[in-house]
Amino acid sequence: MKRYAFRVVVALTGNSRGGNPGSRQVFTGKLVKSLLIDGNPRLKPFFEKTMGSAPKLIHVSPLYVEMYAGGKLRVKCLHTVEHVLNFNRYVFYVGFAETEAEVSPPDDVYEALMNLSGQHRFTSWVFNAELVSADLVDVEKEADKAVEHLVKTGKIRVVFASPTLLRDPFRAGKYKSLTPTPMNIFSTPVYVNLYTEGRLRWGLLVKTLLVIHRLLSEPYSVHRTTRVVHVKYEEDKKPIPALIGYVNLYLNNHYYSHYSARGLNPQNLLRETIATMLTLGTGTSRATGFGHIAITTPSGIS
Repeated sequence: MKRYAFRVVVALTGNSRGGNPGSRQVFTGKLVKSLLIDGNPRLKPFFEKTMGSAPKLIHVSPLYVEMYAGGKLRVKCLHTVEHVLNFNRYVFYVGFAETEAEVSPPDDVYEALMNLSGQHRFTSWVFNAELVSADLVDVEKEADKAVEHLVKTGKIRVVFASPTLLRDPFRAGKYKSLTPTPMNIFSTPVYVNLYTEGRLRWGLLVKTLLVIHRLLSEPYSVHRTTRVVHVKYEEDKKPIPALIGYVNLYLNNHYYSHYSARGLNPQNLLRETIATMLTLGTGTSRATGFGHIAITTPSGIS
């Protein structure tokens, strides 16, 4: 599987032409998806709902604004369209993957980005967009750095950079998990990797998640560092509860040594899982702005 991720900077100006007042509260991830499809309509099938076991191999984030305050870069996620016009420049991410069996469209995504400039209609809004930059993110390098830090220091931070709907691998249904355990956090990228490698079997999925569950431990502080927000994705539907914040994860050296001695190579497992998560997000509804993840390695994790 080849992974691609772009960090996109865009300037947006626009106004609302009446319509449903609920459109002001719509999630900006939906706006990003709309901008990309406007830029290249061939992308539309890749965003549509699918049936069966095949995971979506495309992911977008909502819009962010970056500001310097006190000499530090501050990043704010804009959850609703009504806040978009308070700023000039916005950042979003788009990630996708291609395999020999299922090809996601690197050329089509690139074309959509190159065609981003122009006028766009979204619900009752009209936006004028100007592409400022589109830079390729080296997700493999970022994953390498994260795992090296984890092995060296025993700790890492997973940031839910957009509202996230975690997937409990042992429960299916309408309601998604808001409990940030390692098994729930990493279940989607593990599933994607096994699927794209042609090795997806229920027993292997459970075994792999059990290894990650043993390798990484969450502290009690998850209750202080995460919270639930309610995101309105559809104008005429109820808001969706989703998770934001961050979780500090700690390496269990006993299991790391145990699996290394058995030849499992836990470092490579974590690297591949994190690289996919940085590209395609985690949880459900990743193609509509949910589940965007950042990995940070601050020295002062506590």
